[in-house]
Formats: sequence, C-alpha cells, structure tokens
Amino acid sequence: MININELVKSLNSLYDYGEIKNNTDLQYLIDQNFIRLIEDRLVITKKWIRFSGKVNREDFITSLLCFYPPLLHKLLKKAYEEACIIGQRGDGKALYEFIDSIPDFAETILNIKDKDIEETEEIKSFYQAVFNGYPQYPSILTKLKIMQLAEDTEDVELSPMGNNPNEIWVQGRRITSSVNLSKLKDKNKYTFTPYEYKDFPVEEKVAEVLSYPWKTFLTILSMVALEYQTAGFEGLSIRPTDHTNYYTTQPLDFYIFNTKGREIRVGRLNDFVYEFCIENDIYLFPDKVPEVDKVIFDMLDEHIIDFKDGEYVLNEEFKDLIYSKDIIIKNRSRKFKSTLKDYVEKLRNTL
Repeated sequence: MININELVKSLNSLYDYGEIKNNTDLQYLIDQNFIRLIEDRLVITKKWIRFSGKVNREDFITSLLCFYPPLLHKLLKKAYEEACIIGQRGDGKALYEFIDSIPDFAETILNIKDKDIEETEEIKSFYQAVFNGYPQYPSILTKLKIMQLAEDTEDVELSPMGNNPNEIWVQGRRITSSVNLSKLKDKNKYTFTPYEYKDFPVEEKVAEVLSYPWKTFLTILSMVALEYQTAGFEGLSIRPTDHTNYYTTQPLDFYIFNTKGREIRVGRLNDFVYEFCIENDIYLFPDKVPEVDKVIFDMLDEHIIDFKDGEYVLNEEFKDLIYSKDIIIKNRSRKFKSTLKDYVEKLRNTL
C-alpha cells in the first residue's frame, strides 16, 4: 500500500529539484512518461515540464496523484455513475458538460463502466490529499479537466551534470526556474538547482556564484556586456524601471544596442532569460518565467553586482577577481558565454 504522505513529499521534491532517488511508488508516472529512471535517479521529463507551465503547484501535484491508476479508475467510475443519474433526470446541459470534460478518458470509462471497482483504504488515503475530503462530482470533473492539459511529448537525451558552466548550460538541461530554493549539499546528477559548489577549489565569492543557476547566468551575461564595452561599443544593458530607487527590488528592463548603435528596449530581463532558454532548448521547471531580477538585488547586497552609470554591472573587485585569479568562470564558461553572445547578436541584427 502506498504511503500517500511520502508520495506527496516525493512529488514536491521533484517539482522543486527535478530529480530524486528512485522510488518504486512512482513507477506509474514512469509508465505515463512524466518521469524517467536513469541509473538510480528519477528525473522529470518534457511532459512533466510542459504540464507544470499550465497549472499552479497545487493543481499540478494533485493531478499527478490522480494519475495513479486505481484512484483514476475509481474517480472515472464515480463520474460515470453520476452522469448516468444526470441522464435519467433529463438534464441535457449537465450531461453535455460531463461528455465535454472527459474526451481523453472516454475509452477508459468504456472499459471500466461495468466493472466493480472497490473503494480500498489505499484509494481513500488519496482523497484528503487531493480533494481535502470525500470527492464530489463537480470537483472530480474539475480535476479531470486539469489532468487533460498534460500532453505526451517526446523527451530528449540528458547529459550528466558537469562541474563548470560549459558542461552545465547545455541543450536539454533541466534548470530550476525558482530563485528561492535552498542549496543541496550534494548536486543533482542531471538537473541544475542550487547546491554547495565543491567541484573545484575556488574563491568564496566565485563558489557563491557557481552554487546558484541564476547567479551564474547573470554573472556571465554581465561579462558579455563587459566584452562589448572592451571592444569599444555598447552591446547590452540591464536597467531599473525606477531610476530613483535603483537599490529597491523591482522589475528590470533589458536593452540591446542594434548594429546601427541604436538603443532598443527588448523588454523585461526576466522575459529575455526565458526566451533565451527556449531558443537554446534549456528546459525550465516549473515552466515559468524565472524572476531573475530579484537575483540582481541579492547580488548587489553581496557586492557581485554594482549600479553604475544607470545600469547594473559587475562589481569592480569581483570582476578583477574573475579575470585575475579564477579559472572556472573566466575559462570554463567560454562556450556558454559564446552561446549567450550569439543570442544577443541575433537580436542585435534583427532589431
């Protein structure tokens, strides 16, 4: 019998960190392509990620619980039996709502409608977690509608996590879109979430940057901006929306200078990051726009980023540290930095 509390805990861990140790209770989600088993790790798939972008966290977790076959069959049978009662009353509108709500489950309903599906203690243990009590017909229909937002999609091959940005920020990588996760003591094998960077001995501030996906991203993006300036022209700029309170957390604007030297506001920094990830087949989980503008202000407090001449740039001391002592961010991010610059160049040439 499945322990529902442990199952919910595992699903929440997967939602946050993208992978966990193998748990046989989650085999049903492997069978339905929401997760995959790689060696001893369960890792989320593209199907999981795309579904996560369509619903909120609570609906996502409870929907995955409902995909557990014994529970799903019981819920479908309950809905069918209620629909039969509706049909006998002659309520055509309500009957149409039922039919319209379950197109993806119609075949399963036909297969189970004449079967006696026992309401076991295991099934009952799911009710509180999913419905906060005994499931009623309207809440079952609502849940079935949400579940059908999950669409099958072919997954892509995963490469193991490397120990530097060039090996981590690669096509197919799953990266958390959350900017508030706690660091793992040991990094994941396939997904990039905050972890205590111990791969190489580095300076404390460098380790802090490498421990967080979006601190790494913003540092390397700032290096791209610096290299444009070193070449003698502006390439990109991150600016506050409220210039009078530039140290106060706020939405940030992203500017690019096109090839004619004209400054163009591309949009919000957060949206630029999200579009970059889509363009380069980097999969954010949950599939939401990451609030990287908040990370900028954390980096201000840590003296990794400064506000200078109206924009957010690398702190001078941290910049000197990177270019004089560091080997990871400076030398082992060149490939990823080139990918970032190529994307900026594409925008510069089209704006």
